[in-house]
Amino acid sequence: MNIENRPSSDNGFSLIELLIVIAIMGIMAAVAIPSYTDYMLKSRRVDATSFLTEVASEQVRFYSEYNRYTGKMSELGYGDEDTADSKEGHYTVSIVVPADGQSYTLTATPLAGSPQAKDDVCANISLTSSSQRSISGTGEADTCW
Repeated sequence: MNIENRPSSDNGFSLIELLIVIAIMGIMAAVAIPSYTDYMLKSRRVDATSFLTEVASEQVRFYSEYNRYTGKMSELGYGDEDTADSKEGHYTVSIVVPADGQSYTLTATPLAGSPQAKDDVCANISLTSSSQRSISGTGEADTCW
């Protein structure tokens, strides 16, 4: 018996089977990709909150030496004169200090063009000298911190 002439149904997948597998993969991707994107936005917020906390600690140290807070990141040991990028580079942190130097507000702003710029839930994350936490997005500060 010649094997090449024998009809066989074991030669591969049918078109219907292939389409079913592609449809299942499409459904899984439609669920997984938005969930993954949300997870990544949340995980990058830690970059902002941890850096804000670190800068606040440096402000306390600076206050203990000079009896005032500073509005310059360079005086706290961070890069630029007025702003500094967070450790992982997803946010830029700035300081606002009133003229009397007795309080401050730290604000972490997502870098333009980074994936974090699409974070509408938290957007800008802020911390004051009285430990008040706030955001400028549509979410709640407790969920962003």
